[in-house]
Amino acid sequence: MHSHAHGHDHGSTRSGEDAVLGARQVTRRAKWILGFIAVLWVGSCCFTVNEEEKAVVLFFGRPVRVYDNAGLKLKLPLPFETVARVDKRLLIYDSLATEYLTKDKKNIIAQCYAVWNVTDPSQLLRRVGDRSGAEQKLDEHIASALGAGLAQYDFDELVNTDPEKVKLDELLGKVKDNLDQTIADRSYGFVIDSIRFTRLSYPDATLDAVFRRMQAERKTIAETYRAEGTKEATVIKSKADLDKEKLLADARQKADKIRGDAEHEAASIYAESYNASPDFYRYWRKLKAMEKVIDENTTIYMTPDVDLFSPLISPPPGH
Repeated sequence: MHSHAHGHDHGSTRSGEDAVLGARQVTRRAKWILGFIAVLWVGSCCFTVNEEEKAVVLFFGRPVRVYDNAGLKLKLPLPFETVARVDKRLLIYDSLATEYLTKDKKNIIAQCYAVWNVTDPSQLLRRVGDRSGAEQKLDEHIASALGAGLAQYDFDELVNTDPEKVKLDELLGKVKDNLDQTIADRSYGFVIDSIRFTRLSYPDATLDAVFRRMQAERKTIAETYRAEGTKEATVIKSKADLDKEKLLADARQKADKIRGDAEHEAASIYAESYNASPDFYRYWRKLKAMEKVIDENTTIYMTPDVDLFSPLISPPPGH
């Protein structure tokens, strides 16, 4: 009996020691876990802001302050305060290609891109939630503003072979003014820096008609250039003909004058020769006349009384 009781006491003591050891281990693990949680909780009080972003601190989802300078920042631990980050760089949004109607009731497909940036991150989060929400609003308002703007212009004022007739810059200016007013009225917390077309084309159903119109315009322009060239060529040819006739007239006049002067001079020489020796002059004239009717193969049968051939019979006067 005594031995059995003693064994029972010894087992109870050992079980108690195991229980104490187990409790200590659980306590140790709990401390480690709690310590790790405490470190995480304290660590959630710190966050960093990069150069290209703004950080908005939210107190249970409500914006309370904004950090726009880079560096290490502090806040209340989770779940009291959280951080939402907003890109502060210039952003580009491409709108969807949409079919619109022009002033003269012609269909046209337009697509553009907008350069925008966030000016008030807190307002952006309140009004649209995030960047995706902002781009959704941009798409809605761009489509509306483009539709209103395109409806004020004829088709030829948007697409034309004559650059002076195209009014795209004027149209985009009106679209931007419309967007600026709409965004300001709704206080979205962002602004549009610029807007430009990335596509301006025609639906497939109207392409053939457009090509025919462009061909007709180019044909008209070509015919205009051709007519102007023909007119210019006619003017140049007429002027050249006039200059030619003038030059020929001047040349004929000068030739007639030279010929007249030469004939006058020759007559004077003939007169002087005749006055100096009339008989010899007549003899010389007969020789010149014989040169025209006689060559080396000519055979002459004549009588002495033929005056033309007298130089063949009689010697020159004075000899």
